[in-house]
Amino acid sequence: MRAGIIIIIIFLTLCLISGQVLCFKVIGCSGGSVMFKCMYKSDEQHNSTPLNQREFYDQLKGKYFYISKSVFIKCVISTETQRRWVYNERFALYDDENSRFFTVFIRNLNREDAGKYICGNNQKWSHDVELEVNNNSSSCGTSVIRSAYIGQTITFSCEYEHGFKTHTKVLYRVNGDPVLVLNSSQSSQSSEEKFILSDSQKDHFTVTIRDISAAERGVYLCGVERDGADKPPSEKITHITFIKEIELKVLRQITSVQVEAYISKSVFIKCKFPEEFKENKKFIQKDSSKEISVDEQNQWIPHGKVHMFDDTSAGVLKVFISDLTAADEATYRCGMNTADDHLFMKIRLKINQGDNFRESSESVAVIGESVKLSCNSPEKQQLIKHICKENKKKICQSISSSEKQRFEFSDSTAGVYTASISNVSPRDAGVYWCGAETRHEHLTSVSLTNKHQLTLTMPPVIGREGDSVEIKCPYDEKHTEEACLRSGKCLSKEVKYLCKGKCFTKDAQNIIRSDEDHVIKPRISVKDDTELNLFTVNMTELRAEDAGKYWCAVRDVFNLPLELMIIMKDAVIHEASVGGSASISCKHIRNQTQKLFCRGDQPNICIRDGARVSSNKRINGRFSLTEETSAGVFTVKISDLREEDAGKYWCAEESSGSFIFTEVQLHVTREMISDTKRETSQETEKPEITSSGTETVQETEKPDSFCQRL
Repeated sequence: MRAGIIIIIIFLTLCLISGQVLCFKVIGCSGGSVMFKCMYKSDEQHNSTPLNQREFYDQLKGKYFYISKSVFIKCVISTETQRRWVYNERFALYDDENSRFFTVFIRNLNREDAGKYICGNNQKWSHDVELEVNNNSSSCGTSVIRSAYIGQTITFSCEYEHGFKTHTKVLYRVNGDPVLVLNSSQSSQSSEEKFILSDSQKDHFTVTIRDISAAERGVYLCGVERDGADKPPSEKITHITFIKEIELKVLRQITSVQVEAYISKSVFIKCKFPEEFKENKKFIQKDSSKEISVDEQNQWIPHGKVHMFDDTSAGVLKVFISDLTAADEATYRCGMNTADDHLFMKIRLKINQGDNFRESSESVAVIGESVKLSCNSPEKQQLIKHICKENKKKICQSISSSEKQRFEFSDSTAGVYTASISNVSPRDAGVYWCGAETRHEHLTSVSLTNKHQLTLTMPPVIGREGDSVEIKCPYDEKHTEEACLRSGKCLSKEVKYLCKGKCFTKDAQNIIRSDEDHVIKPRISVKDDTELNLFTVNMTELRAEDAGKYWCAVRDVFNLPLELMIIMKDAVIHEASVGGSASISCKHIRNQTQKLFCRGDQPNICIRDGARVSSNKRINGRFSLTEETSAGVFTVKISDLREEDAGKYWCAEESSGSFIFTEVQLHVTREMISDTKRETSQETEKPEITSSGTETVQETEKPDSFCQRL
């Protein structure tokens, strides 16, 4: 311990010996790096070193760099090898005996590195080095990552303090060994040079790298040459202070593809990477802007209107860009980071200003049935058609194509195709986009052109006056009590609702809740079957005023409409002969309603296929309609009767989607008879409504002849 103290005292004394440069000061930047040279000494200088110090060094081999702290000396790095860098964590040493010096390089400096060091040779000489580490600049120790693709020209800046404006600026490259790349006192700006350094002599200098290749990847250090003082440097340069570190990633292009999309529409792009890199971190980059990294895998990550999904199972980066504008036309790079290389796909996105596609359309589908959506194809020759559904974030994430069975696709005319969804379920409600695919080896794009708002409704429920009906409301599994408890997001059992009018709106009338007892509402009872995910409401003693649009709901996330159609108890039977005419009187209960007369086995089929005559279309060929509002009837006349006119018709009145029907049976005979009609009561003529909603009409006894009817 006492020997260590003696050595330090001797070193401090040697720094004061006149005419001998035995010690020097090195100033570094916290978080930055520093490089300095230890010059060889003559044999005479070595012999002047005290004997006890020489004995300590004589035990060492080659060149060394030691830290001298308090009462101990600790080896940092040493070497016996010439003209090759050796490393020890953050420290590196290079011995070039032809140049009469060796170089010490320290990276990522911190305050604890400050202090006294010794560099020298164990046989002849040594230097005392004082390392100072400060952090008096906002640019001190800055570290950035820049990416460039092969062939690109990139420029970056290196900030420095104003006091260094006259100092020589340097750029070193650290790709294994540190190598000088640029020196501001020697560099020119030839148009053929790969690297160009331009010094503003104000607060920064810039470095430009042209026509980047894979060889340019690595870490670059910006620095200033200086001596041991903070004043402009003297002719003797002792060290270099590096104030900024730039890691340059060079991306290798896999493919280059042009993708066409349309203004105000959307585009879906899939970038497929090699199998061995499928779990590597992905990114998207627009023009020369900063990379947008996908920090989370296997989930959609938003960045403005650009959404990204890193699908690690398939090695695919999905990119969805919505609400396209002219400003979105650019060159994009869909890339991936690796340890020693970076891959990317170049995408030239072209935004077409005009198109012949509809802005949007709306369709209503009945649950359990099918619906057709009409789509435009931007290119006639494309074989693979697509349709996708937006999620809550308006990302069209679920792409289904003609290669799958979920949808059926068929071409109708040139550039137009139809996507059919069969067996529609509650989950199918929402916004859909359709478009056609462009496929390349590593990249697939779907330009989405048509927007469809698909609203779902339950099949209509048909009930007869005085009878009862069941209204069945299916709901998603996530609204079951078990799912509720499993998720931990609800405090009690999910309550289901049946409302007349859309639930949770001011005009809605709550009919019943799943947690209410039927005693409160005697005509209505409820059953919630959580195994079938089915909420069933039974309504008895039906009345005309029960007709209307009802909504099934669970909170405000599940609102599904259905139509309750009421058939009045009394039916109408009308008989007439071929060639004659029939005048059928239809009673109506409510004023200010739309009157209709249509044909069909069921009221809903009658409405779907269209009315023969109505309040809006009073004459239609041989059919005509007149209203007698004061008498509460409207009359439909059918002239020039034919045998095929016989069948079931319906008198209907409609108000805001609420339908009330009266059944009409028209018999047409070949005999010449007078125009007669007969009303029958529900008890004798009422059709039976089966569990499936269809009706069977009891046979009505027909008279054998006109005379018998008299």
